[in-house]
Amino acid sequence: MGLWLFFLLLLQQQLLSGARGDVLPAVCGHSGDAGRIVGGQNAQVGQWPWQVSLRLMSEGHICGGSLVHPRWVLTAAHCLFRSPESQLYSVKVGGLTLSLLEPNSASMSVKRLVVHPLYNPGQQGSSGDIALLQLDATVKPSQATPVCLPAPHSSFPTGIRCWVTGWGSTQERVLAATLQQVAVPLLDSEECERLYQQRERQRFIQDDMLCAGFREGKKDSCQGDSGGPLVCLHNHTWLQAGIVSWGEGCARPNRPGVYTRMTAYTDWVIRTLNSSTDTDSTSAPASHLALLLVPLTLPLLGAL
Repeated sequence: MGLWLFFLLLLQQQLLSGARGDVLPAVCGHSGDAGRIVGGQNAQVGQWPWQVSLRLMSEGHICGGSLVHPRWVLTAAHCLFRSPESQLYSVKVGGLTLSLLEPNSASMSVKRLVVHPLYNPGQQGSSGDIALLQLDATVKPSQATPVCLPAPHSSFPTGIRCWVTGWGSTQERVLAATLQQVAVPLLDSEECERLYQQRERQRFIQDDMLCAGFREGKKDSCQGDSGGPLVCLHNHTWLQAGIVSWGEGCARPNRPGVYTRMTAYTDWVIRTLNSSTDTDSTSAPASHLALLLVPLTLPLLGAL
């Protein structure tokens, strides 16, 4: 145990001193309470303070997302192919409903859209289903706080219970009036691949994807939850393990939800934030610049 603690402290020091991680907030992943949501329940105020609603001017709510920095939102790439114009999008932060009149919430303009270059909008279930939105203004801590990102080589073991949240359809039809939450176990990727395989010879579950859900269905994310976070709790801190990406229907037997695997893209997120040339307006205050990428290992997570 002493060696583990020494290793973790050493790794944390290296991460804190590394130039590649100085753009993400040091304080993240803390909930006020200790898409596609079917079979879930209403969330409580402050429970998922990083959850946001991505809105298109002509349609209203289209996808979920998560705050990863006071000026940046993480979502799915497929959410942004309705329009390439950033000024047509907005982000609602804070609150539990989709109403723009809700107290302690705000509608934020979007300054920039960044879609991962691997994403192919013409291919169903494409790799690279991840995107970032740069906001025009800084989100206040009283409105929303960021979620933590896992270190690139972290491991989320099969079977652990994680949570997916969103305002998506609750019965494959109507959007939820209140933010929904549901707990789902992570599944083995090869098992998930076998569940999705039919007559086709193509591979469905790529290396940058992970699956979560139940073989019997009944609990899942759904339309409108795309782009939202799948988060797992580690040492009282919430880490985003995945982004709601795709699936076949909602909560159907043998069709678990498929998520963009966050560990495959943590470095890309950091590079994107670092590449912003507008440092005066996009950087967080100096006290929030140190990155705490939480290093996960199988033995540590197994103790949850």
